[in-house]
Parts: sequence; C-alpha cells; structure tokens
Amino acid sequence: MSDIRRLIQKGEGKTIEFKETLPKKSGLTKTAVAFSNTAGGKILVGIEDKTCRITGISEEEALDFPDRICDMIYDSCHPMILPEIYVENAEDKKVLVAEFYPGALKPYYLKSRGRDKGTYIRVGATDKAADQEMIRELERQRQNISYDEEVIFSMTDKDIDFQRLKQDFFRLTHRKLRFDDLIKLRIIREAPNLKSDKKYHPTVGGIMLAGRENSFEYARIRCARFQGNSMSEFTDQKEFAGPLYEQVQGAMKFAELWIARSGKIEGLQRKDRDEVPLEAVREALVNTVVHRDYSISGSDIKLAIFDDRIEFTSPGALPRSLEIEDILSGRSEIRNKVIARFFKEIGFIEQWGTGMRKMMSLCSDAGLNPPEFRESGLFFKVTFFKKTGTRRNHDKFRKNEADSDSALPGNYPETTRKIAGIIQNYPHTTRKEIARQLEITEDGVKYHLKMLRKDGMLRRIGSGRNGYWEITADKDKDFPFVVPPLGGPELKPPNDIGFQD
Repeated sequence: MSDIRRLIQKGEGKTIEFKETLPKKSGLTKTAVAFSNTAGGKILVGIEDKTCRITGISEEEALDFPDRICDMIYDSCHPMILPEIYVENAEDKKVLVAEFYPGALKPYYLKSRGRDKGTYIRVGATDKAADQEMIRELERQRQNISYDEEVIFSMTDKDIDFQRLKQDFFRLTHRKLRFDDLIKLRIIREAPNLKSDKKYHPTVGGIMLAGRENSFEYARIRCARFQGNSMSEFTDQKEFAGPLYEQVQGAMKFAELWIARSGKIEGLQRKDRDEVPLEAVREALVNTVVHRDYSISGSDIKLAIFDDRIEFTSPGALPRSLEIEDILSGRSEIRNKVIARFFKEIGFIEQWGTGMRKMMSLCSDAGLNPPEFRESGLFFKVTFFKKTGTRRNHDKFRKNEADSDSALPGNYPETTRKIAGIIQNYPHTTRKEIARQLEITEDGVKYHLKMLRKDGMLRRIGSGRNGYWEITADKDKDFPFVVPPLGGPELKPPNDIGFQD
C-alpha cells in the first residue's frame, strides 16, 4: 500500500489535511502555523477532503504549487516556517505533499494578526486560535521548561509544608527527605541574582505536591459511580484535592470500592478477579495525574465508573509531537517534570514510557478488550471495558446457591460486602456512620442497602428510631460478608438512632 493510501485511510486529523486544489492563502498559512505550533503535519493537495477521493493535480500545478506555497508562508508567517514539499504518485495521479515539522521557535503566528491574535494550534482536524494560556505554554516549549517548573515569586519556601512532605516521603519510601532534596526535585528554586541571603521560591509543581494551601483549585480529581451506562444518575461521588500523591491514593481507594470482584473455584483453590485489573486502573490514574495539562485552568481530572466501562478524562491533548501510535510504542514525553520526578521517587512510576503498554497487557491477560486511548479536542481519555457477558447490573445480583463456599461468594461489590459486614456486627449503627467509616456518601450507602433488601439479604426489624437491621443470609452456611479493617475510631453503635429509608 502506498504512503498516500495509508494517509487517506487514517483520515484528516491532528496531523493530516486534505485539499482538492491549492487552498487560499489565509487557509494554508493558518494550517502551516497550527502544524508548526503543535505536532507537525502534512497538507495533501489533490485529494477531495469530504470523500477522500484522489483527484490529483496536473503536471503544471505540480511544478507551480511548491513555489506558491513557499511564497505564501514566507510573506505571512513568523518566525520563518520551512516546509518540505514534494510530489507523490497514487493511482496514476499526482498528489502534492507539503510537510511541516514541530517548530523550535514557538509560538508561530500570522504577521498580519500579530502574536496575540494570530497564533493557531491544531485541535483534531481544525485550526483553532490559541488563547493566552496556550501561547504561554508554547513559549515554555521553546524554552524547554514545563509548566510545573515555573517559579511562583509571590510565595517563599515557607509556603511549602516541609514537615508533612517529609513524613509522607518517609512513609512511602523509607528514606529521609532533606531541604537540599527539595531543590534537587525542583519543589523549590533559588531566586536569581541574589548575592547574599539566599531566598527560595516554590515552583508550581512544588505547591501542587506540598503547598500549605490549595492554590490551584482546579488541580483535583472528581470521581463518580454512575448507574447504568450513562451519566444521567449517579450512585456515589467524591472529590479529591490537596497534594497530588494523596489525590491518587484517594481516587484509587474510590475505584477499589466500586470495582466488582468475582470468585471462581479452580481445583482446590478459590481465585478472585476484579472486573478490570486494579493495577491497570492505578497505572491509568497515575498517568493521568502526571501528564495532564495543568496550564488549562477551570478543568479537572474525572474518573467515571459505569456498569460497562471505566473512563479517565484528563485536560490537555497529547504533548508536542506525540500521537497515540507513538505512546503505544513506548515513546514518552514528560509534560510535568517536577511532578513526574517526585512520583518516580515515591515509586508511583516504575519506568518511563511503559504505562500504556502495561495497561494493554494487563487487560489482555484478564481476557478483556484492549483499553481505548482517544484524543478529543483539548482532552485525553482512557477507557477500560468490562468483560462482555460478565457485566452485571448490581440491582439484579442474586444469591448464588450453586457455589460451595458461601451463600454469596463475591458476587457483590466489595463495598456492599463491607457494609453488610458492619451491619452484622453493629445492627443499630447509622447510615451516616457507615458513610464516614467507608469514606463514601450517605446516598452511596443507601444504594447498597437497597440492593441487599431487594435480594432478600437484609430486612428491617422495627421502625423509626428504635429499629435495627438484620442480615438474612443462609444460617447453615458461613456468613459471606467480611468486615474489613477500617480506619478511624472504632464503630460505636448508638442506642437510639436507626437507618432512615
């Protein structure tokens, strides 16, 4: 298959533009600027853009178009853009290819509109005007610094909670963190041009990792468990802010609560399996936090769990010249150097560039369809698909009488089993207390109680303030629910408050 045919099959997108004939000057120069500011790309002249049909160009046009393209770009674009222009044959027709490379002198812009209004980037198959935040990001790319390396001169090292960071670092690594390490990790940086009385300021990444206050309100993770396969109704939701490594731990705990586990007897042993490998979910979560574009304010990371899939949505398209095929092959570009370096130190990242392939391998080993990686505008999305045929509507869980281990061997989500275990030991406890112990919402507790009642596993004895709950599992079998070790103070069952339906 020819290169032209492969590009046609790929279709227009981030790095490909089809034109039946030479476009007008304004359209061509916008695309030239956008390609140079983003991942580079190719304009193919001689292909009908709607049908992708090869129409070709004439011999005279093949000789004339290259000079005209170079003149248009030279007259209109700054800094100078130097495309590579050549002609290829496809289906006995000539197609002109103008190839643009990611520029080293960003931001590129149209002279007639100036830098603030004439800078364009490529978003999908469209050339979009860059806002001031994006222009600043292009300037950082030219200087080869990441957003999280920028110094916040309005703050000092006193705005870093060093004591807390030191304790957490030791807990995670069993190594001591010293003041000099903050400089090496670029959590703080020395103020320039000071001959005496050294003064240090935190970086953006330093504040996100160890700031005393949450100065970047949008740097957070929002998690939700939705009923069914749409966002029309949620069962539970939680938001995590503060140090980024704590956000990862909190969001992972949320995922573990809502990812169902099934059990199967193989020989003499019981093997439990999560509906999506937790290690793959953790890998996606860490990658999302490390590689999101924090220069985009007003957007946060989202983790959505549905009956049939799990989705991670991260602000920011793929960095610089990367495409999805590149990251799947192991190529990696670090967007946030401070955050990535710290995550590597605490063991959240094992090896650069292996995350996507590891997710795919884990899903393959679990018999799942491969995860989907998709760039959508200025967002990047990772989707895990739960196994076809084992996707379950939690409202339809039933007691599995055929299993030899227990009345309910792992058919329920772990959170449901934890709640039932608490009720077994503390039948008078409150919904509010269970929500506090498991760190979920009261609506989430109510959802699980409803599930157990509907399945005949739970019933209400009495009513109102003096009532209590009773588990109605098969008395001839071991109780199928286990009370896990819970953090916080011991659960104290109140004497006068029961659950409210």
